[in-house]
Amino acid sequence: MVHLKKISHDNWMECLALDVHDWQKQFVNPNIFSLAEAYVHSDANREDAEKYYRCIPFAIYCNDKMVGFTLITYEKECDFDDTPGYEIYRLMIAKDYQGKGIGKETIKRIMEYIKTFPYGEAEYIYASWHPENKASERLCLGSGFEIVGKDADDGAIRARLSIRRIPER
Repeated sequence: MVHLKKISHDNWMECLALDVHDWQKQFVNPNIFSLAEAYVHSDANREDAEKYYRCIPFAIYCNDKMVGFTLITYEKECDFDDTPGYEIYRLMIAKDYQGKGIGKETIKRIMEYIKTFPYGEAEYIYASWHPENKASERLCLGSGFEIVGKDADDGAIRARLSIRRIPER
């Protein structure tokens, strides 16, 4: 069973040890970078978190084994359309656990979490991926996201999903 668990004193070092295949490193930042970004945009630095965006880091577990990491963000004025929104900002499944359906189940757990509106209400969940990252594209589109454009700076594909369209568990 896949579930999310907050990054804490007990699991952060294990999270740092997770890795993707070498050829995937162009698509996702290392977890140490993501955890540093999460610190800067968290309650530890509330002013920046409120002004820019709030990061919500989770370890991904399959049963009792950490198998991945995700970083969700909440923005009061989302970069995509200037309205409040959540974004699946980072998602990585460790290389030894890929291809087992864990990513798909993780997206479901993320959606369930976001539907609780932990930092504020929003209409959409956003996601983006590198145009060559076909696994992320299949995962997001297969989970109901719809492509809404491309990032002008880096060419990332942008997609969104209406929170109202998320099925009940």
